[in-house]
Amino acid sequence: MHHPPLRSVALGLALGVAGLCAIPAGAVQDGAAAAEPHGFVIGDSGFVAGGYVVGQAGAYRNADPAASLRSLSLLLSWQGSGRWSAFGELEAENLLSHNAGALEDDKNVELVLERLHVDYAWSDALQLRLGKFLTPVGRWNVIHAAPLTWTTSRPLITDHSFPTNVTGGMAHGILPVGGRALEWALYASPGEELAPEDGSERFRRAYGLRVDYPLGLGLQVGSSFLKFEQDQQPGDHKTLYGLDFLWQYRRFELSGEWAWRSQGRADFGTDGRGSYVQAVVPLTQTLYGVVRHESFEPAGAGRDLDLAIGGLAWRFQPGWVGKIEYRHATENALRVPDGWLGSVAVLF
Repeated sequence: MHHPPLRSVALGLALGVAGLCAIPAGAVQDGAAAAEPHGFVIGDSGFVAGGYVVGQAGAYRNADPAASLRSLSLLLSWQGSGRWSAFGELEAENLLSHNAGALEDDKNVELVLERLHVDYAWSDALQLRLGKFLTPVGRWNVIHAAPLTWTTSRPLITDHSFPTNVTGGMAHGILPVGGRALEWALYASPGEELAPEDGSERFRRAYGLRVDYPLGLGLQVGSSFLKFEQDQQPGDHKTLYGLDFLWQYRRFELSGEWAWRSQGRADFGTDGRGSYVQAVVPLTQTLYGVVRHESFEPAGAGRDLDLAIGGLAWRFQPGWVGKIEYRHATENALRVPDGWLGSVAVLF
């Protein structure tokens, strides 16, 4: 079987970097996928503007090498003088892509409204949100911005088990429990997603609960529950149960998620399930080794796959991260792409 050469990925990454070099950097903490304050304050209006841009290249098995300026996300937040605040994210996808086997570049640009919501902070224990926001299931989906993650690809269970955005209302907050801070979120959606992305999976109706609790010694555990119906399969009332964890020690990190989704109707196929475990190890002050194992059986497939990923993440200056990974799938009846994948992401 043919393996595309590594130099094809390097060429693609160079194309991506060329499109990024003029973007001012924000700040990402070394050794952690978490953001420091960043963005541009707009006078005394209460508005802060920022965003991130991603260039990506891949050389999958049995496919031509390809490179793209994958996305440009613009973020705008507002903090009033009282309890009100607001947040929005608009993403331009597929700004420019080039396939080595194609004669022309692809410029099918699509604008996607990722988030738009208003918030009211009654207290730390109770805050209210109304609008379109990221579905609070697991860890990856709510912190999936490319500069804040360790790999270019996202785990399959975080992208194929539930719609990643929800339009509706949410109550959330932080409660003191056992001397530690318990984070909770309770949300519901009547459907009718705000500015849905073409071809995306959408909630017809949904409600869910998420809790996250620090156990100490750098370990956090979380649990998610979601009951929903999708536009594409009306009448099939699905239920998702999820568990997740994050352990951090100095600059080492171990994380994982597990999810099981039951089908409401047998004629829509078998239940789906999946998991991943990811480890991050510091190699130098700015270079990290990343390994991840995934197991995934989508609903109705009747068979699963195993995906092993190994790679590097180079946080060479605040707000910038370069990533390269090799993906190897076994029992791959689902035809998940495997091979080389890399990206450069910049937070500003």
